[in-house]
Amino acid sequence: MHPTSQEHIYDKLCKLKTDKSPGVDMLHPRVLFETRDIIDYPLYLIYSKSLELGILPSDWKLGEVTAIYKKGPKSDRGNYRPVSLTSVCCKLLESLIRDHIMNYLLENSLLSTKQYGFVKGRSTMLQLLHMVDKWTECLEQGGQIDSIYSDFEKAFDKVPHKRLISKLHAYGLRDSIIRWIKKISKR
Repeated sequence: MHPTSQEHIYDKLCKLKTDKSPGVDMLHPRVLFETRDIIDYPLYLIYSKSLELGILPSDWKLGEVTAIYKKGPKSDRGNYRPVSLTSVCCKLLESLIRDHIMNYLLENSLLSTKQYGFVKGRSTMLQLLHMVDKWTECLEQGGQIDSIYSDFEKAFDKVPHKRLISKLHAYGLRDSIIRWIKKISKR
């Protein structure tokens, strides 16, 4: 199965949030949404070529970084989070590839049943409820519970890319997708 099709692209274009900001290429989501009947095929050609060659248009590699206030004193720069405004077209392609990979992993039962985050229909809240249920059962049977909580801040940013690529190969993902991810992750 190819990760992109004109149908999938059209579906993604229909779901675009038109109130979001454009990237450095200044192509606004509203324009893509309003021209979706016409632009889906050219995007299909661009996306297919990008996957085939493992390259992106140069504008898609750029981002405009801006600081978004989180909480606390506004004078403390640690209370701001950097956000990068990147090309909406590139985000669409990344979303299509993510969907393709997730479908592949789910269809082939390659994800652990203990994986809750980033899986449709399985939230971290559902995981917490599952654990509370297990703990309650343990306590009702006279057991003891010891737990350690940790928060891996920016955990995905810390994943060794070589290990990730190795896992994708081991799972049998298409070579063209893996090549694209390898080349793109170096941008």
